[in-house]
Amino acid sequence: MTSAAAQLRALLGLRWQMARAPGLRVGIVLGGLAILWLLSLVVGSAPGLDPVSLATAVELAPAAYLGFGLLAVVAPLTAGGGNEVVPPDQLVAYPVRPATQFLGSLLLAPANLVWVLQLLSLAAMTAYLTVGGSLLRGGLTSLTYVLALTVLGQALAWLVVGLRQTRRGRRLVAAGGFALLVSAVLVVRLGHGDAVLASSPTRGVVRAVVLGGAGELRFWLLTTGALVLALMVGLLAGVRLCAWALGRPGDAGAGRGTEPVRRRVAKRSALRELVAVDRASVWRAPALRRGGLVLGLLPGLVAAGAAVPWESLVILPGLVAAGAGLLFGINAFCLDGSGAVWLASLPHDPRLVLRAKAVVLSETVLAAVVLAAVAGSLRSPGTPSPGEVTAIIVSGAVCSVVVVTLALASSVRRPHRADLSGPRDAVAPPGALALASLRLAAPTALVGILVGSSLQLGAWWWPLVAALPPLLLCWSSLRRTLARYADPVVRARVVQAVAAG
Repeated sequence: MTSAAAQLRALLGLRWQMARAPGLRVGIVLGGLAILWLLSLVVGSAPGLDPVSLATAVELAPAAYLGFGLLAVVAPLTAGGGNEVVPPDQLVAYPVRPATQFLGSLLLAPANLVWVLQLLSLAAMTAYLTVGGSLLRGGLTSLTYVLALTVLGQALAWLVVGLRQTRRGRRLVAAGGFALLVSAVLVVRLGHGDAVLASSPTRGVVRAVVLGGAGELRFWLLTTGALVLALMVGLLAGVRLCAWALGRPGDAGAGRGTEPVRRRVAKRSALRELVAVDRASVWRAPALRRGGLVLGLLPGLVAAGAAVPWESLVILPGLVAAGAGLLFGINAFCLDGSGAVWLASLPHDPRLVLRAKAVVLSETVLAAVVLAAVAGSLRSPGTPSPGEVTAIIVSGAVCSVVVVTLALASSVRRPHRADLSGPRDAVAPPGALALASLRLAAPTALVGILVGSSLQLGAWWWPLVAALPPLLLCWSSLRRTLARYADPVVRARVVQAVAAG
């Protein structure tokens, strides 16, 4: 582990030197300080809560801890084994240890807006559960829980990566994922969510936090010790599984050279042809296929399982749209890869390329939003009012437009090289993804709050009025982005970045 830690320090130093964009280093430091400031705020808010709010927090704590556990397992699975500190194709000539890769993926786990929000939620829950007692002992249990679940999630992800190297393993993983999906749907539809939560081991963790804060140390020591043991086992197993997965020969490309090439039917316009190429590019990338599947299923299942009220569904489209934009929208030209040079040489209006990206990204974002909203509405209590239905539809449409607008602007201003040929490839470096998640999540959350607040005015058509200002701003931004991409100098910079790095 000592040499792996030394290698990790060297890779982190290299990544820090690669952060050459103006203000990027300052933004990273300020982001870390902002998280610490938010942690101090949520912890300091606990003594000011009334007894009813404290009782509600204690009741919701097992669900919050279980939600973090699910996130810690699902997030590295969708990333195909975790993020890389430095892209692996840039380290082929260097003897980077599997332990270094595993530790790097662990270190980059917090570079995720949802992970940070869940951490803030657990910090608040810990403060609420230990009001009047020892926050240090309760916080130690929660911190150990966070570390243990994050490590176990990364280890499980590398196990899945290793299994998927062979056809039999891919079938096994697909069958297991389908079985889990069917089980989740049945639990939601049959109303057994409370029973599952009641039998969740997170109740024991919550009890240990409460008892540790109150000074009853026996159960607290046993639970915290078990979490430390799980953390150590996860570290050892994760390093072994990472080495095993990276050392397995894969057969994913076997037989591809002998398969006949099926050519698409020619489209009737250049724009339709470019749209078809982009759709095929999304489908050919293993990372995008897997991310799109998770994005289409997971938010809807979570919303349906939580029985989200109708008025709260207004906020859901913004969160889902922001996640869909991170799939490939923030670096949309990565779909072209090395073919960007060929596409740029074709005799068509250059702006058609950007318009094609806008069409494919809009389809992706809208599909995710519609699936999540429909699935979330299946178990929403009561009957929605016309204003609530209008607000949900308007919020989904406007948030989709906001995400497409911001993603296309980011694609032109900050393009990145991304091959997307492997299951662990990402459309941008981890730091860029973390900053992009903030840029997408904040405006969409504001739109959801704006549209939801308009319901208080009474009339069903107020959400339509509230949607006009953000739509006008998006239209102006889209026109500026199209004009910017029409500039040959800007276009050459984008093509060079996505084609050669």
